[in-house]
Amino acid sequence: MTAFKFEKSAEIDLSIIIVSFNTHDVLLDCLESVYAKTEGISFEIIVVDNASNDGTNASVSERFPDVRLVCNDKNKGFSAANNQGIRISLGRWVALLNPDTCLIENSFQIISNYLREHSEFSILGPGIINESGQLSPTRLWEDTPQDAAWKILGLYKPTNELQRMGDMTAKEALVISGCCFVIHRELFEEVGLLDENYFLYNEEDDFCRRARQHGKRICFFPETSIQHLHGKSTHQPEHREKVILETYKSNLYFYSKYYSCGWNLILRFLYKVTLLAGLIGSAFRHLAGSATKGADDSLRLKLKLLFLP
Repeated sequence: MTAFKFEKSAEIDLSIIIVSFNTHDVLLDCLESVYAKTEGISFEIIVVDNASNDGTNASVSERFPDVRLVCNDKNKGFSAANNQGIRISLGRWVALLNPDTCLIENSFQIISNYLREHSEFSILGPGIINESGQLSPTRLWEDTPQDAAWKILGLYKPTNELQRMGDMTAKEALVISGCCFVIHRELFEEVGLLDENYFLYNEEDDFCRRARQHGKRICFFPETSIQHLHGKSTHQPEHREKVILETYKSNLYFYSKYYSCGWNLILRFLYKVTLLAGLIGSAFRHLAGSATKGADDSLRLKLKLLFLP
């Protein structure tokens, strides 16, 4: 990755960066929760908006004038937009926070206190709970090529991750969830920013791998939890096709970067087989008049994915 250097020294405890794209309502709820629950530390919020057309920018400016708002004229993707926020951030720690999250307690002060006492960690991820307040599975280990194969085939079960996570105590992990990703400022200058070849997904796994290659340690910290409203930003029907396409491209890039040539060939072959099977199934549903509307049953999208290199 390209070397990076902050133009200014850290001035506050924490910079909270939120990338938004047509998530007006949940973003405002997220911002409200951060301001209501965060006390005892100095912090700033940077919202990087990826060309939303739902009035996000006007509402954020009106309701939260202290937010540093960056307005893009096109959707630059998750990594590139976060990098925009990171470059102008002033915090000793940087939290990458999804817009479909909500603070339920003073999590950032709890996290800051822990990190001051445990300087051995350069990255930290809190516990994640769902809308019902139940613990969500959080992968604390690297995805293997075998995991990728099961996911492509639709046989991977995320619910098994809860048992694999073990005791809900602070501990070292190999990766942590990207919906709340707290990173020491100096780490960016050592390993670089997020890899902008990822438009969506895999960026946190990639960053954690690069950090560990530099001898840095990662902490899973379930002593405090963030509520995550899964899929509110990525399951918008009008943008579902873009999400599916970019997820596919992101996965292939990740495989090429971290897996062997043999596994790359196997995973690409499995993708093509499942895409062909999905195309045939969708074609029959269209003929029978039972196809669902939207991208998930789109013949055009499946053909496009099938013939992508």
